Amino acid sequence: MEKTTEAGKRESAPTRKKRILVVDDSSDLLNLNRTLLESEDYEVFTALSGKEALDVLAKILPLDLILLDMRMEDMSGPEFLLVLEKELPAILEDVPVVFHSALDKIPVSKATGSITKPVDMDKFLEAVHHFIEMGAGRLQLKH
Repeated sequence: MEKTTEAGKRESAPTRKKRILVVDDSSDLLNLNRTLLESEDYEVFTALSGKEALDVLAKILPLDLILLDMRMEDMSGPEFLLVLEKELPAILEDVPVVFHSALDKIPVSKATGSITKPVDMDKFLEAVHHFIEMGAGRLQLKH
């Protein structure tokens, strides 16, 4: 997006950083993921539970990706998706939700995909970028 200054020069509007919500009940993993993603110039938000994630979602929109742990104490990843679908369906339509889990089998759900933990950092970042691009493609189709 460009704008023209008073002197007639064209300037590009600054693009916003891609925004990621990471939901995991392990504060160590949240901090590791935050550090890794911020080093790649993502804006990162974290939540230690599904309930906390639901509480902060509306405050951090727009969002480009949700990385979601499968097993948390207050609700599972699939349970979080059911609540999200019921309470904030537009987010589920526009934002890719990706399970980040050590489980071998991922249940059928509205999740866009999954990234296995523990993960090689380069593969993790490559997968994050891929899922964000998928979400951007969905938004372009809607407009």
